[in-house]
Amino acid sequence: MAYLDDKIRGQVSQFFQDLKDSVTIQIYPGPNGELSQVFIDLANEVADLSDLVMVTQTTEAPALEPGHPGDEAISGPIANLLDNNGNPTGIRFVGIPSGHEFGAFLEDIKAVSTHQVALSDKAKEALAQIKEPVHIQVFTTPT
Repeated sequence: MAYLDDKIRGQVSQFFQDLKDSVTIQIYPGPNGELSQVFIDLANEVADLSDLVMVTQTTEAPALEPGHPGDEAISGPIANLLDNNGNPTGIRFVGIPSGHEFGAFLEDIKAVSTHQVALSDKAKEALAQIKEPVHIQVFTTPT
């Protein structure tokens, strides 16, 4: 089953024209096979639109977030974006990136590939002032 129609595939292909380095979408399926398969299929459709985007699967559960109590099982699917050297970028998607999250998913793939982030100069200056490690989480929901 295709999740992206021809119009969306064309738009994503065009969006990916500026990709520079390879990006791997590494998926931990978790125990929910049906939901995970949807994510894997969607990720493969996205990867089919550029030679620089690959999909791999891992059976190794990703590390829990700092401060996580540790007693809650990771249900997956979880995708980590890896750079062209196979290193984790710290960008992770929990669940299927659909709706508004799909745009963020594509933007993040592009940011990893081009090594450029779409932030204003003011935001970049503010971030440059941070002198110690910080844990940042962004949650996206259409409601």
